[in-house]
Amino acid sequence: MPLRYRKHIRLPDHDYTKGAYFVTLGTRPRMQVFGRIIGTDATARMELNAIGGIVDECWRTIPDHFPHVRLHEMQIMPDHVHAILQLDHRIVHGTVQATQWVAGTDAVGGSRRIANGPRRGSLAAIIGAFKSETTKRVNRLNDTPARSLWQPNYYERAIREHTCERGRIALYIAENPKNWR
Repeated sequence: MPLRYRKHIRLPDHDYTKGAYFVTLGTRPRMQVFGRIIGTDATARMELNAIGGIVDECWRTIPDHFPHVRLHEMQIMPDHVHAILQLDHRIVHGTVQATQWVAGTDAVGGSRRIANGPRRGSLAAIIGAFKSETTKRVNRLNDTPARSLWQPNYYERAIREHTCERGRIALYIAENPKNWR
């Protein structure tokens, strides 16, 4: 069986420990598991079910685990989540160490250091922790061990500070329920 390699969609030289990001996380395979949209047009809103409640709770506790993160707009939809979060790199460099390392062994029994996962405090580490915790809680709720909740990866867009981009994205997030199919 041939090995499968995933295409890397992150910018290779971008520092993902600082800045504001618009992120989108989708369920696997786009299953509508977080609740339903009720109402139409301007009255449309998302009604969360128990799984959606878990996602909402876990998202809101991100700053408890990553103090350098500020949460802004967020919208849970039936099969995806849109959000804006901001990472303050001054706090990251002051309180969070660099990449987590583990001691591996080489062929002659010596030890060497190898990187384990994304850089601590980075956007990837935050999203990874969020997806992991929500998946564990949902699987516990549904008694479905080892079932994937999220699509692999996520989409992110770095928000430029000196434009009206953040306002447009925030409006898009807020109006997402009324634009639901």
